[in-house]
Amino acid sequence: MDFTVRFLPSGKEIIVEAGTSLSDAAKMAGVQIATPCGGTGRCGRCIVQIDGLTGDRVLACVTYVDRDMVVIVPDKDTSKVIAAVDYMESDIGEFSPMSGGLGLAVDIGTTTVAADFIDMSTGECIASSSDVNGQKVLGDDVLARIQHAADGGTQELRELVLKTINDMIEECASGKDIESVYIAGNTTMEHLFADVDPTPIREEPYVPVIVSSDLAGKDSGLNVSDSARVITMPCISAYVGGDITSDIVYAGMDVSEGISLLIDVGTNGEVALGNKDMMMVCSSSAGPAFEGGNLKSGMMARPGAIDSIVIEDGVAKFTVIGGIEPKGICGSGIIDLIAQLYLNDIIDKRGNFSDSASIVDGRYIVHGDIGISEPEIKDVIMTKAAIFSATRSLVRNLGLEFSDLEKVYIAGGFGNFINMDSAITIGMFPDVGAD
Repeated sequence: MDFTVRFLPSGKEIIVEAGTSLSDAAKMAGVQIATPCGGTGRCGRCIVQIDGLTGDRVLACVTYVDRDMVVIVPDKDTSKVIAAVDYMESDIGEFSPMSGGLGLAVDIGTTTVAADFIDMSTGECIASSSDVNGQKVLGDDVLARIQHAADGGTQELRELVLKTINDMIEECASGKDIESVYIAGNTTMEHLFADVDPTPIREEPYVPVIVSSDLAGKDSGLNVSDSARVITMPCISAYVGGDITSDIVYAGMDVSEGISLLIDVGTNGEVALGNKDMMMVCSSSAGPAFEGGNLKSGMMARPGAIDSIVIEDGVAKFTVIGGIEPKGICGSGIIDLIAQLYLNDIIDKRGNFSDSASIVDGRYIVHGDIGISEPEIKDVIMTKAAIFSATRSLVRNLGLEFSDLEKVYIAGGFGNFINMDSAITIGMFPDVGAD
């Protein structure tokens, strides 16, 4: 069934199918409603008012068309946050206000790209956005991207990630107002962003071509001010990039007395261990399983994604981002599911289904056609094993035990949303307690 949605004060109308989110309807109608958190309902910045001035104030990204509607889109300067997620706060130095303009911080992940837009006069993050890295169509992991670049595809890969970032800029800000850009990513992602062939990264002696880059806005390929400075964060080695450098500084590990561990969960997992006197880092090719890749029911953390699961009396109970009918399972839900299957004796330590498990066409079903198969479970087990092996190797190389660590930091695209007890249960993180 189709319904008409009219947006005020623009007066634009669009006919959409029932179940379309108001933010998607607005996009189709050419009405700008920023969804900084990527449409997950977490940032609370896409407030609109439905059914006239006396109607309810709702989040456009998680409100769905079920009738003809009139939607009032408030001026961005008058909106207030009505939902938000708390992130770790860190004092990494005194903020020096600029006269105005925006700053842009971008994390280029192998699977996911995330961006924060900063008011440079106050230091406040005014918008955030995330999306799938457009390069993913040319390969799921770093080595596949390097191979494509070696075959002459460096420019193609660069254009794909530039489009991903520029789309987020268009969604959240006026590009010409962006005066400062900082890019963090693994070494391959930073090479491709800077239009540098990353092929030497996979060849002896495994040395990156560049450590960092400093470009003018007009030369960067980004839709930002021509005079903007676009800087990539310094990489440590061929397989340890500027993202882990940023993580270390943000967590304050470089100025800490105690020894801490930092785990950056992603397709290219990275681990750092140390304090102000020394730092050891390594990487592990974890794969995209925790970001929804390679699983039939896997998806990014968007409306419709199952993000937490508990199995009680043989029945899977779950929550869904946006409170709508589930479409798949995102990373945090996958970790919960594996943990619950193990705790309920539905799988063994190797990921094999028990003889008594209720399996349909080779899959454990959570809801409808959403579920997980034995090969997919084993893929997740290998992914978590890559992360844990890197972690344990670093700790043992220093002659330490996990109990010697002062703090353990979890970074990455969904680090804030992982159930730590579930992650410890499946052996993804060291058993040092969820707190």
